Amino acid sequence: MKKTNIKKHVPLPKETPAFFCGNCGVVSLSAANICNPQGKLKKVDWCGSKDLPVAMLCRNRVNNDRYRCITCGKAAINSTLLCEPEKMPMPDKVKREG
Repeated sequence: MKKTNIKKHVPLPKETPAFFCGNCGVVSLSAANICNPQGKLKKVDWCGSKDLPVAMLCRNRVNNDRYRCITCGKAAINSTLLCEPEKMPMPDKVKREG
């Protein structure tokens, strides 16, 4: 039998609670990973939802990788909160003028 390094994405159950950010709209399993936690919702309320806005780029994003759902465009810190995640590129560093 041939060994492979293929990893299959396994999304979390639809009832999984997640925190959402009031600034950029991203969701995370931990409130510590987002800049302005506004409360909790369930995965089913987020990924695939048409009524919530697509997450904007967070200006406070420093070290967190983010993922965007290929299907609905929603963003999350944890790829398992999305149905079809793809890694988002890190934003360019903002140059400070002084």
